[in-house]
Amino acid sequence: MFDFVGVAPTVRTAGAVAAVEGDVTLVGIGGGSLPVGFGLLPFEVSVNAPYWGSRSELIEVLNLARAGAVSVHTETYSLDDAPLAYERLHEGKVNGRAVILPHG
Repeated sequence: MFDFVGVAPTVRTAGAVAAVEGDVTLVGIGGGSLPVGFGLLPFEVSVNAPYWGSRSELIEVLNLARAGAVSVHTETYSLDDAPLAYERLHEGKVNGRAVILPHG
């Protein structure tokens, strides 16, 4: 399972659905944590929390984006509307990422 958010509810779900010899990769940095140890997860589960990939992986992702194989959904907000962006994030109403533009 890949968790691209990393908040407590999705990290808990990742731990709950992991199977024996499973892999859980917490990509997001939302502050969630997953206790690991004997008896806390199924046997042989690997938990990984990478912060960044390699340079070659970054180049690969950029090439995929240039080829149109990766799409990123964003909602833009002006600096004055930043509180609204945070409110919508908190409510789970943002489609993709919220981007605040200082001169938007």
